[in-house]
Amino acid sequence: MLFLPHSLAQASHIEEYLPHEGIVVSYKQGRWRDVSGLKILLLNLMPEKQVTERDIVRMLRGAGVDIVLVPLKISGQTYKTTPQQHMETYYADFEQVEQQNWDGLIVTGAPLEHLPFEQVRYWPQLCHIMDWATSHVVSTLYICWAAQAALYHHHGIAKHALSDKQFGIYDYRLTASHPLLTDFEPQLSMPTSRHTEVRLAEVQLHDALHILCQSEEAGVGIAVEDRGRTVYVTGHLEYARERLDFEYHRDVAKGRAIAPPRHYYTDATQRDIRFAWRDDALRFYHNWINHLIKPHTMDIEKTNQQFETAMQACRDIFVKKLHDYGAAWRILRPESVTDQIYIKANRIRGIQVKGHAEVDEDISGDFQAIVNYSIVGLIQLELGYGEHSDITAEEATQRYDHHAAEALQLMKRKNHDYDEAWRAMRISSYTDLILMKVFRTKQIEELRGKTLVSEGISANYQDMLNYSIFALIKLSEA
Repeated sequence: MLFLPHSLAQASHIEEYLPHEGIVVSYKQGRWRDVSGLKILLLNLMPEKQVTERDIVRMLRGAGVDIVLVPLKISGQTYKTTPQQHMETYYADFEQVEQQNWDGLIVTGAPLEHLPFEQVRYWPQLCHIMDWATSHVVSTLYICWAAQAALYHHHGIAKHALSDKQFGIYDYRLTASHPLLTDFEPQLSMPTSRHTEVRLAEVQLHDALHILCQSEEAGVGIAVEDRGRTVYVTGHLEYARERLDFEYHRDVAKGRAIAPPRHYYTDATQRDIRFAWRDDALRFYHNWINHLIKPHTMDIEKTNQQFETAMQACRDIFVKKLHDYGAAWRILRPESVTDQIYIKANRIRGIQVKGHAEVDEDISGDFQAIVNYSIVGLIQLELGYGEHSDITAEEATQRYDHHAAEALQLMKRKNHDYDEAWRAMRISSYTDLILMKVFRTKQIEELRGKTLVSEGISANYQDMLNYSIFALIKLSEA
């Protein structure tokens, strides 16, 4: 099921039900958070916004999963070919979504090939969005001009003017194996409509970029980097059957010198169209959603739940000890907190090395203690140590929850950057890393915090906390 802003389907003439392509339903304007499904942003830079909306909806509705599509615009822009009211009603400003993480982002092409990128009026804002996407979006799909813009911004790859417009349906030979190409034949067909290109040889100079398909006639077709976190598509898989026909006759009517689109019409009458890319387009978007976005999002949701469950168990112990002892730990200087973490981590390592414990207690309790001492350390750094138990249990719990929430957000950011590499680590490695952080913290304490490159004591406490939570998750799975 595909969710769109309320009444957008009617405003853009999108059929709400198509056999084999799913149902389109509405959500209240601005209430995308209230709807369950993969959250996909559409930064629509094409001049005829409603046409592009129909194209993208046609691609996404066949993905077989629930998707919430949020049309996105760059604030402060005015529009010539789409009613301003349409944009204000159905499109969110980037600032409204900037603070959240998103499953996907689609950035469309734009008829701006004649301009150097820096002369595009919204270029600074677009660069900001492209940078933001690298840390806030699971996978970003750049189309045509947007692909050239992103390659230029991220890698300095220039676009080059073509003597004749690259215009038609081209077959692209697959050159790599990738989840995006699941169930494809040795080639795919794709509409292309552009006056500029990125050159194959220049793309190949960048090891981070992997070319998935290319054409003898049209060059680079699709490229990816960071295992699909960023996808560059130089053509228009989303185009409807008649789109190139419309563009051709539009340009002819304007007196532009243009040849008929290549490999598009089946005969000289230009009445029958070779709709060769339909299945490839639907398959590509299906793969983008189901092989790049959905699995990663499911892993994230699972990890977030496991993190919160493990943290809640630690919190329960913290609250019970507050009841029994009060905030007696307030007298501990940070050095003493560090030593307490050392004792727990050293015990875990000893048990791991010896293979058994003399005292009948598993190591989960020690990892939970490291979590709680790490948060105690963060509170002590924040408040300074006291001479007695000088805060209430309620205030101590509030501060605990604040630092636990910060730890969760740090974990989410690092999981995004490292793709949950911690899952491939062994529990013994978490122990060693915690001990390493302890010794680093001791050294910083000896230096009285005067470091040259270290992130500081608080960052080390946060890392020890997260390593302990990872260990608890792995132990619970075992």
